[in-house]
Amino acid sequence: MSGYIHTCGKCGAHMQVHERYLGRTLRCTSCRTEFEAVMPEGVIEEAPPLPTPPDEDAKPGAKRFVPWLLLALIPVVALVWFLGQDQSEGPAQAVFREQHAVGENASIDSGLGRPVLVALDHEAVAALHSFGQGNVQINIGSLMDQSRYIELPSGTNIRILEYANKGKEARIRILEGPWQSKVVWVPSRWIR
Repeated sequence: MSGYIHTCGKCGAHMQVHERYLGRTLRCTSCRTEFEAVMPEGVIEEAPPLPTPPDEDAKPGAKRFVPWLLLALIPVVALVWFLGQDQSEGPAQAVFREQHAVGENASIDSGLGRPVLVALDHEAVAALHSFGQGNVQINIGSLMDQSRYIELPSGTNIRILEYANKGKEARIRILEGPWQSKVVWVPSRWIR
């Protein structure tokens, strides 16, 4: 703000006088004595300060949107992950199904209340996967004739050796019965 500081001749009070009041008659804010607002001799009017350029950090830009962008991406990533899961047993089962770790002991049960078929090789487990979902009507006798499958009692104890095909299939070792120590493949959803 340009102007000057006026000192009252009667009471000695100091007042800021803006340039727009120059040439007018004003009153002292303290003692109400009238005075004429005139720029004193020897006072040089200074130019208003030049505006300083804003800091690089203060510039609005993409940096201020990064936290919001990350918050918006979290639900999208969660949705993509969820849609990539095996939905064959329904969404709730896919999310909340108990996951068994490699090296853990478990048992097998297809949930159909009858003996469980297991595949002797990795390629044959795809037919078991389809059979378990009810997508394909397979004659169990024809599977047994192919010598690629064996039948185990439901509830047979096993050890998980590895998961394959995005966790849909598991390679297991049979821990009991006539097939003890045999390594076979089953759909991972049959592991209980």
